[in-house]
Amino acid sequence: MVVEGASWGFSRGRGGCWVQVLSGVSFDVMPGEIVGVVGERRSGKTMLLSIAAGLVMPSTGKVRVGDVELTDLSARARAAVRGEKLRWVSRVGMSQKLEVSRIVGWPLVRHRGRRDAERRAVEMLERVGAADCAGQRWDDLSPWEQVLVGLAQGFAGSPEIVVIDDLLDGLGASRIEQASDLMRSLIEEAGRKCGVLVSACDRDSVVLADRVWSIEQGGRLIPTSGHSRRDADILPFQRPSDLGGGSRRVGRR
Repeated sequence: MVVEGASWGFSRGRGGCWVQVLSGVSFDVMPGEIVGVVGERRSGKTMLLSIAAGLVMPSTGKVRVGDVELTDLSARARAAVRGEKLRWVSRVGMSQKLEVSRIVGWPLVRHRGRRDAERRAVEMLERVGAADCAGQRWDDLSPWEQVLVGLAQGFAGSPEIVVIDDLLDGLGASRIEQASDLMRSLIEEAGRKCGVLVSACDRDSVVLADRVWSIEQGGRLIPTSGHSRRDADILPFQRPSDLGGGSRRVGRR
């Protein structure tokens, strides 16, 4: 995935005061890599991930998944890409009426057919240790069960990128480590062909990430850990000394 020069804002109030949420944001997510975005609530991180997933179009900029330019597609075509190449996972907006097995399997129906989608949903729920959740509904799950179901949904197909918004917040160190190990193993099982973009409100929730970005006021990204010199190419507004961590990786391998 490559996001290049993405900006987004809105006009607020009767006076039309312009609020710049994102400003010229550029970053990438490589296959086999986990990239984290950290920001306070209302910092713009959910909007950034929504743009990356093709749910929202940026005011300016481009988003590319593999050889597909999302920003050149219609809403319907972008939805088709989300069913095949890209998967969106978030606590917010999960269907409260569907059983968990259908939440996991539904995105696969269009490309695999109903029977194969149902079979794959069962396999993935068993794989992540959430088989007992299959007949429950999202609101009935504990936060940890929601993480397991979210990961099952994200990796159920063969996506090139999984975008995970605010699913890991507030889990605690032990659960974060478990989520990290599980996510890494799912990436390995996918042949390291899938990358993950994940957001959180604090650094502790994305300690699993290979690279971590922080959203600063005005909607720009700042590299905080795990970054190498290659990120200088997509951060023209940063001084070279701002790139921290050298080639250090902060995720578990």
